[in-house]
Amino acid sequence: MNKQLLSTTGLILAVILFISFNIVTNGNLTSSRIDLTEDNLYTLSEGSLNIIESLQDEITLRLYFSEQVAQELPSLKSYAQRVHELLDEYQRASDGKIRLLIINPEPYSDDEQRADRYGLQSVPINGETDPLYFGLAGNNLLDGVEIISFFQPEKEDVLEYDLTKLIYKLSSSNRKSVAVMSSLEVNGKDYDPLKGDILSNDGPKPWAFMAELRQLFNVSVLPLDIKRIPSSIDVLMVIHPKEFEDGTLYAIEQYVLRGGKLITFVDPYSESDIPEKDPENPMAALVYSRSSNMPDLFKVWGFERAPADVVADRKTAIKVDFGARTGNKPIDYVLWHGIPSDQLNSEQAITSQLKKIEVATTGRFIPLDDATTTITALISSSNEAMLVDKRVVQFRNDPMALLTKYQPGTLSYPIAIRVNGSVKSAFPDGVADEDGVLKKSSRHLSESKQDIDVIAIADVDMLQDRFWVQLQDFYGEQIAYSTSNNIDFLINAIDEMSGNNGLIGVRSRAGFSRPFDRVLALQREAEKHYRTQERELQKTLEETEQLIARMQVERSGSSSELLNPEQEKEIAELRIKSNKTRQQLREVQGDLRKDIDKLDTQIKFFNIGLIPLLVILIAIVSGWLRVRKRTKGRK
Repeated sequence: MNKQLLSTTGLILAVILFISFNIVTNGNLTSSRIDLTEDNLYTLSEGSLNIIESLQDEITLRLYFSEQVAQELPSLKSYAQRVHELLDEYQRASDGKIRLLIINPEPYSDDEQRADRYGLQSVPINGETDPLYFGLAGNNLLDGVEIISFFQPEKEDVLEYDLTKLIYKLSSSNRKSVAVMSSLEVNGKDYDPLKGDILSNDGPKPWAFMAELRQLFNVSVLPLDIKRIPSSIDVLMVIHPKEFEDGTLYAIEQYVLRGGKLITFVDPYSESDIPEKDPENPMAALVYSRSSNMPDLFKVWGFERAPADVVADRKTAIKVDFGARTGNKPIDYVLWHGIPSDQLNSEQAITSQLKKIEVATTGRFIPLDDATTTITALISSSNEAMLVDKRVVQFRNDPMALLTKYQPGTLSYPIAIRVNGSVKSAFPDGVADEDGVLKKSSRHLSESKQDIDVIAIADVDMLQDRFWVQLQDFYGEQIAYSTSNNIDFLINAIDEMSGNNGLIGVRSRAGFSRPFDRVLALQREAEKHYRTQERELQKTLEETEQLIARMQVERSGSSSELLNPEQEKEIAELRIKSNKTRQQLREVQGDLRKDIDKLDTQIKFFNIGLIPLLVILIAIVSGWLRVRKRTKGRK
C-alpha cells in the first residue's frame, strides 16, 4: 500500500514538475533554440548581423497581420509566427536601433488605412468578408519607407535576405552608382526613370535584373557612342558589346585604367539577341551575327574569348522541350547548363556561397601566355565538357544530334573570370576622329594608375529572365521567384567591387532544390542509350517511308496494284525491325525505372523504416536485460 501511494505521489509530482518546467521555459527562454538545419536558416547570418551593427539611426518596423482572418489558414499562421520570431531576432541584435511593432489591422480602422497608404497587399479570403494583410513597412528618421507588400510562404528560403535588404535600404543613404551599356534593350523601350516604368506597352519591357539593381543602387544607362565615362560611376556594366566602335571601347578602357570597375558580358552566340524578321530576305536571320566580344581590350588585359567555341556539357545540361524536334519530350540540352556549387570558386566571396548558376550557349576564356595580370576563374564547366563550333548552333541546331554525338572531354573551361593587375593601353595613340586623325582624350592614360579590376563573363543570356527568375501575378502585383543564383552573382560582384559586401553572405543563403545525384546519374546513363536508339529508330522509320514512297513511284503491274509481293515483303521486314527497336526502347525505359525504384526503396527504408526498427530493437534488448536482471535478483 505504501509503495502504491509513493508511486502515485511520485507520478503527480512528475506531472507538476513537467508543467512547471514548460511554463518557466516558455516565459523566460523564448529566444533559446538549437538550429539543426544544414544552412542554419533559422539563425541570423553574419552578413545580417554586420548590417544591423552598422545602423546609425533608429528604424521602425511594422508587421501587419490580420490574425482573425487567418484563423482558418493554419499554415499561414505558422509562417506568420516564423516571420515574427525572425523579426524579434533582428530587434534583439540591434541594441535598440530597431523597433518592432506588431499590428492587427482591424477593418475600417486607422491601422488598415495606414497599411493601404504604405502599399501593403490586401488579399481576399474565401468565406471571409474582410481582407488579409500580411506585410511589413519600415521607416527611418528621414521619412524613408520600404515595404514587403505580402509575405509569400513560397519565398521562405529568401526571408532573411528580404528582411535584411529592407533594413539595408533604410540604413544606406549613400548608394553606389552603377552604369549600364548594352546593345540589347535591357532597359526596355522608352523607360522613364522618374516613374520607374515604360512609357509604352508596345515595345520590349525592361529585363528583371534591372529592377533588382535599382532596388540597391543608383542605376544609369549610358549611350553606346559615349566618349568619356564619368569617374563618379562605381561599377560599369557592359552587356553584349556587339560591334562597338573604337571610340566607345577607348572610353571603356580609359575608365578602367583610371581605376574604374568593369563587369562585362560577352557571348559567342546570344540566345537573347533575336534578329528582326525580314519577309523579303528569309535567310537574313541565319547569317545575323549574335556574337559579341572586345578582343582588343581583352588581349592587353591578358586573355581572350575563344571566337568560335560554344561549351557543351552533358553533366550539367538543362532539360529542354523542343517540341517535334525532340518528340515533344524534354531532353538534356548540352548547350544550356545548370552549373552547381562545386564548379563555382569557393575561395571568392562573390561565388563562395552560391548554389546554382544557369547559362546558355556560353563561350570560354583563354589566358594568354604573356599576360601581366592575374586571372581567377569564378565559374567553370565540368571536366567532362566538350567544345562545339557556334556555326553548328547557328545554321543546323539539332538538340538530339548534339546529345547522341556528345563525347565527354577531360578539361574544365573558365566561363567567368576576374582579372587583376597592371596593364597598358590598347590605344596608346588614341582613336581616329571623323577625319581619320588619331586623337587622345584630355586625360589620356597609357597604362593603368593601379591594378585593374575586371570581371568578364562569356554569356549574356544568364541575365535574361527565363534563366534566373519566374514572374507570377499576385492580385495585380508581379512577384519574382528566383530559380537560380544568377542575380545573386551579379549583385555580389557589384558589392564586392564597390567595397560594399554587407549583403553578400545573406543573399547567397537562398536554397534551391537539392537534386538526387545518384538518380540523375542513372537517368543520364540510361537516357544516353535511349536517345541513341531512339535516333536510330527515327532514322529507320524515315528510310522506310522513303522506300515506300520510292516503291510507289516505281511500282509495276496494274493501276490497282500499289506494291508487288517482293516490295511488300521488304516493307514488312522493315516494320518488324522498327517494332523490335521500339521494344528495346521500352526495355531500356523499364530498366531505368527498375533501377530508380530500387534506389527509391532503399532511401525510404533508411529514412523511414531503419530508425523505428533500431528503436524497437533497443527496446527489446533493454527489456530483455531488465528481465534478466530481475531473474538474477530473485535467485
